[in-house]
Amino acid sequence: MSLPAGQHEWEATFGHDELDRPIPPRRQLLVFADLADAPSAAGAAHLESALALLESRYPYGPDGLLTTVGWGTAWFDRHTEHLGLINVAARMSRWEDPVIETPHAIFHLASDHAEVLDDAFDTLFGDGPNAQGQYLKAQSVRRGFVGAGLPSEALPELGIPQHSPLLFGFHSIHRGNQATEQSITIGDGPLAGGTTAHVSRIELDVERWHARSRDAQAALLYAPTVTAAQAEKFADDAPSDYQSYEQTARSHGIVGHAQAAARARVDNVPVINRRDFATVDDGKPGTHFVALQRELRDFNNTRAIMNAADGPGYHRAVGARRRNGINAFFDVTHRATVGIPPRASRAYPYLRS
Repeated sequence: MSLPAGQHEWEATFGHDELDRPIPPRRQLLVFADLADAPSAAGAAHLESALALLESRYPYGPDGLLTTVGWGTAWFDRHTEHLGLINVAARMSRWEDPVIETPHAIFHLASDHAEVLDDAFDTLFGDGPNAQGQYLKAQSVRRGFVGAGLPSEALPELGIPQHSPLLFGFHSIHRGNQATEQSITIGDGPLAGGTTAHVSRIELDVERWHARSRDAQAALLYAPTVTAAQAEKFADDAPSDYQSYEQTARSHGIVGHAQAAARARVDNVPVINRRDFATVDDGKPGTHFVALQRELRDFNNTRAIMNAADGPGYHRAVGARRRNGINAFFDVTHRATVGIPPRASRAYPYLRS
């Protein structure tokens, strides 16, 4: 089977649930890696060989293995001619103070099977002949999950619905609230055929969230006019009447997260493609939020609009975080950015000779 030219082209392999919502791989893994020595053509060949080996070992898709390798400012600015190609991540709200990470590379591995991810990690970063230790060192390993039953299994004391794929108890990925893979594919320049990624580590206050009623959760997560029963049936999109954002905020004294964020769409089309997954790394419930977009400013714009900083101007009950979407229930602890080149250039892209 020939693999797609874009590393990020995963979605054709996804299954769908009874409402035709896409089902991403159930187990996911991020590896932040730095160069162990000066980069070389030999290192690039060794990495490409290991990735190709994994692709020959497992089918392409959730039943096998999906991968991307993205490269950050530490790579492009120091080892290629493409200085400034990727911007360093930054704070996205006045209440956050994340660690800004600048790894040389971020590997994103995904599969329905935990043992496949374990084998892929061991192949790349273990002790075998294909391991990258001489060339690349894993500095941080972040694991997680997305899929019905997995959040309730991870945190059974919270009463998360069994059918929920994520920790907040609702579906967040629908057919219509994702930018298409085609639309986020870069058309020209060094990353032509690839895309960019913003990777965040977010801690969630799941206990306080699940102390609220399901309807109160739906109002904050979607819009104050949305009930939990309605939200459960969202399939193509999570409609939130974002054109009525100001009026509903004035009427209800609540800003809905999806309603606020949808204002960043262009002609009602989303500009980012989300690959987020839940985690309980280090005993801290949260999300590894992976956003793919053609330009990193698309993420920055979406995130700024999602903050709904204008919300307090429509009702005195709304604050920067109070009654303002999910702002009061999450804290971003880490941010990083990378460029994801096409598959043919994924190993040490554009290494300066």
